[in-house]
Amino acid sequence: MPNAKKVRDLMVEITEYPHIPYWMSVREAIFLIRSTYDKKSGLGIHRMVLVFDEKYQLLGVLTPRKLLIGLEPKFLRKDEKSLYQGLTGADYAGLSTLLEGTFSEGCKEEAEKPVSEVMMPVEAKVDVSDSIAKAAFIMIQADVSLIPVMEGEIVKGVLRMSDVFNELTKIVVE
Repeated sequence: MPNAKKVRDLMVEITEYPHIPYWMSVREAIFLIRSTYDKKSGLGIHRMVLVFDEKYQLLGVLTPRKLLIGLEPKFLRKDEKSLYQGLTGADYAGLSTLLEGTFSEGCKEEAEKPVSEVMMPVEAKVDVSDSIAKAAFIMIQADVSLIPVMEGEIVKGVLRMSDVFNELTKIVVE
């Protein structure tokens, strides 16, 4: 496979992928992700946001799941002491109407914290010259669906699992 595609052939350029500084608020990150959503289907074009420091070094990624976890009010977190600790699932269902207003207010407060508090650190990267097969292996081992593409110390773009899947499965379908 000497003419096999390289990561650079499938990556999304960094200028085409949403990225933010680490001090931006969770609220602002939510607006950024939602701005990429198709109004009809409700699906986002981009399902993650890259987080950089002031020297444009990649620090982490934000997913919708991490943003939702970041919105969870402190009193509901498992690691916080709570009046509601020890309640069963049935007990929580009964509390839902009582807590609805408190939950909304708690979410608004939590949304003002910086994304650096909720982002996931980058655990794996690929090089622009890596093969697609190598990138697939790294992505599977790291259990990620998006991976930063590097050229030396510079982030050039991202590689999405969906693009890797489409490329590698051509072998099976053709």
